Amino acid sequence: MAKALSERDGIILKILLEHPYLHDGLTAESGYNYLLGRTHNDRRNEQWRKSARTFAYWMKRSGFSATRVGDVNRYYWITEEEE
Repeated sequence: MAKALSERDGIILKILLEHPYLHDGLTAESGYNYLLGRTHNDRRNEQWRKSARTFAYWMKRSGFSATRVGDVNRYYWITEEEE
């Protein structure tokens, strides 16, 4: 797992790992919109909420690996068994 995640980042990461298409690789836009939809009642002013680009940085920091596919980056969750 990623280094130095706050408790709240861990909660957000857990929600993101429930994404139905996680195994196909997420784009920053799809992950960002998924989380906004799942946390729309939560009025926290978190760093990842600023933009899809900021969210992409958050995903990398949280332990996702990025692969360029066509004109977008796809982010994959690497489990410890896959390393």
